[in-house]
Amino acid sequence: MLIRYFLLMLLSIHFTAAAVILNDETVAYDNFTISYLHDEKSELSIQDVSHMEFKEHISNQFSKGYRSGNAWFKITLNNQSATKDFVLYFTEPLWRIFNLYKKQGKAWIEYKNGLDIALKDRMINDTLPAFALTIGKGESKTYYVKGETIASHIGEFKVMTHDEFFRPTRMSLNKFYIFYLGILFVILLFNIFLFIVIRERLYLYYIAYIISFVLFVGTLSGFYLSFDLPGWSEALHTVGTLVVIFMVLFSGVFLELKDRLPRMHLTFKLFTFIFMMFALAIAYDIPHSSLWFNIISSIFFTTLLVVAILVWKQGYVLARYYLAALVIYMVAMGLMTLTFNSVLENNDFTRYFFLVGAFVEIIFFSFILASRFHEVQRYKINIQRELIKEKEDNAEILSQKVGERTSALMTVIERLEVKAKELEETKKQLTIEATTDPLTGLFNRRHFSEVSSSSFNVAKRYKQELSIMMLDIDKFKNINDTYGHAIGDKVLISCAKVLMVEARDSDVVARYGGEEFIFLLPHTSLEETSSVAKRIQSELSKKVFFENMQEINVTLSIGIATYKPDMNMSLEGLIKQSDIQLYIAKDRGRNQIAFEITN
Repeated sequence: MLIRYFLLMLLSIHFTAAAVILNDETVAYDNFTISYLHDEKSELSIQDVSHMEFKEHISNQFSKGYRSGNAWFKITLNNQSATKDFVLYFTEPLWRIFNLYKKQGKAWIEYKNGLDIALKDRMINDTLPAFALTIGKGESKTYYVKGETIASHIGEFKVMTHDEFFRPTRMSLNKFYIFYLGILFVILLFNIFLFIVIRERLYLYYIAYIISFVLFVGTLSGFYLSFDLPGWSEALHTVGTLVVIFMVLFSGVFLELKDRLPRMHLTFKLFTFIFMMFALAIAYDIPHSSLWFNIISSIFFTTLLVVAILVWKQGYVLARYYLAALVIYMVAMGLMTLTFNSVLENNDFTRYFFLVGAFVEIIFFSFILASRFHEVQRYKINIQRELIKEKEDNAEILSQKVGERTSALMTVIERLEVKAKELEETKKQLTIEATTDPLTGLFNRRHFSEVSSSSFNVAKRYKQELSIMMLDIDKFKNINDTYGHAIGDKVLISCAKVLMVEARDSDVVARYGGEEFIFLLPHTSLEETSSVAKRIQSELSKKVFFENMQEINVTLSIGIATYKPDMNMSLEGLIKQSDIQLYIAKDRGRNQIAFEITN
């Protein structure tokens, strides 16, 4: 009987330790016991787990280290308050799956959460897992949570009343991270300013380091999820490699390893390459890559500490401040690493001190770089003062030398300006000669091919109409044979002037052959092109030429082809089609306009 009584007492204590008593005096609960079960093979369902005994009882703020498989948590809430609406809140966003199960009747209802679930699909729209609970007064309810992550089994459960959780003035973890990231952003802007002014690679590396650390904190806090970005379980470790990569690059330049320790300079280059490979391996979730990254990182930071001491011993003053910042950073990151690996107990100090340490390190480095910037500026000012003094001491000699050199330079400049003008004029003349017909002043055939190809491609891409007219002076050979080439040239020039008057800025007109012209009209329909053709014929008919008191009338035959959207035709095909229509116009008796109507 005594043994039985003793066992019942143990079971009673065990149950009470795993339950949270909710009362009217408390609005937030952050110090209680929960039950934990490790499903290493990820085989258990909620039906299995609900019938199993949870033998391990842990604090609501816990760290179980890096483990494969699923974690199951059992939380019992006993409501002795008048409030019925509560929120179960979890402080870590790094879990890919974090689903809550509650029993309703004989069935289990699942509420999904974690990185795989978008914010809009969660029970409560929060970057950290949160679940709304309803528990009547006097009721006791047990909830199960299944979690899966490639990171550490670490986190903190909290229970709050609904009103407390949604209280606008409540200082939540999310608000803290936003405030923290805001300060880092200000520091980032300050360093960007330094880089713009001084233009040194060192400042660029440090800017990249701050940006990567901002991304690291944004990933660690889950803040990036608020931008509707998909959850990525490998994000934290991948971004963590970027932080280390830029730390390597920044440290190598800051400690002047290329000049002070050449072999270590090469070693740091090797570390950079290795960490880049780790970034890819972790991003693609290659097994054990995170573990090996942590090991190599530890080796690097140990090496970095030794290198900083050696550089300091060489008399480099700034290395002393760098060393102080590095020690603070390593202690802070070491605490976080040991906590994530469950070597240290997970509490607010061990879990979040790295944010303070990293912030102090960033501030420290910013002050060092600002001081370095000030030294550089002061050095420049001293150099300027020395130059001014030297100039004052040798004013007459310098003035004479400057005058002689200025005079010689001006002579050279004047010659170069004259030469440049001559070259520019020659270039313009060559351009004109290469692109225009010397008689009519229109574009020549070669230039037309270059320009029209571009216009045709635009029409084809944006599905615009484009028309081409092929124009030929009727019986031009008879004019040359009868009245001579001088009159023939006047006819060509006159025809060219009519075409130029009718052409718009976007049109392209060229002399295509002896008495043949071509006219390209972008985004112009067949009807509009026909109207232009009629005006050209009309205007040319008004031109009358006289030779030996004999009147000469000139007419044009015109062939039109129009490209329409979705028409399977090339520019060469369109030109050929307009040429065919020109021959049709000729066959109809000349002074005609011919075109093919297509649907």
